[in-house]
Amino acid sequence: MARQASGRVRSIPMTEGSLWKNIFLFSVPLIFSQLLQVLFNMADVAVVGKFASSTALGSVGSTTTLVTLFTGYLIGMGCGVNVRVAQHLGAGQEKQTQEAVHTSLLLCTLAGLIITVLCLTMAEPMLKLLKTKDDLIDGAVLYFRIYALGMPALGIFNFGNAVLSANGDTKRPLVYLTIAGVLNVILNLFFVIVCKMAADGVALASILSQYLSAVLIIWHMLRLEDSCRLIPRCIRFHK
Repeated sequence: MARQASGRVRSIPMTEGSLWKNIFLFSVPLIFSQLLQVLFNMADVAVVGKFASSTALGSVGSTTTLVTLFTGYLIGMGCGVNVRVAQHLGAGQEKQTQEAVHTSLLLCTLAGLIITVLCLTMAEPMLKLLKTKDDLIDGAVLYFRIYALGMPALGIFNFGNAVLSANGDTKRPLVYLTIAGVLNVILNLFFVIVCKMAADGVALASILSQYLSAVLIIWHMLRLEDSCRLIPRCIRFHK
């Protein structure tokens, strides 16, 4: 694939060795990265179900469909970024790769912000449309609105995941997401058991963890030494 940055995780040489082995090694971290993003909400449900009230459990569980929907949309945007960046990398077009990377960062961040605004303003109507019970609606709206504040971070992480995957590195995003997932569980337990919070606590834990994963992947991309490197002054919309 493309040259790898000054890190210890090497990209997978897809044009060398066994094709099936390379595809397997490349795809497994990618699959787990997508699964972990969806499991953030599932971890919230598990902790609330064990240590909080049944009402809090029902409130968090009522949002799963919407959380999965919007998370899937941002993952889909990442797939589009991956295709675009991979095309330019494969053609050896460094300038176009740079432009695609910096434009995609803005697009994915903007998509996350739009989803956040939509969820903040339309949380209650959307949950009522899904027939959320009256005794659960207040907790569900609170959880969903707090969780929605992390959508820009999800957009940024999926952008970085897409670019690094196009560059042959699917392991590093998985490492960052795993770190964030562990933090999510720890914070879930802290906010629910120690701080005596419920749906709001696990939602707060999720967004803090999501922003950690976004910061880690952006920090890495700022240190790359190839055409996928993020350069702050170049972050703008390119034609």
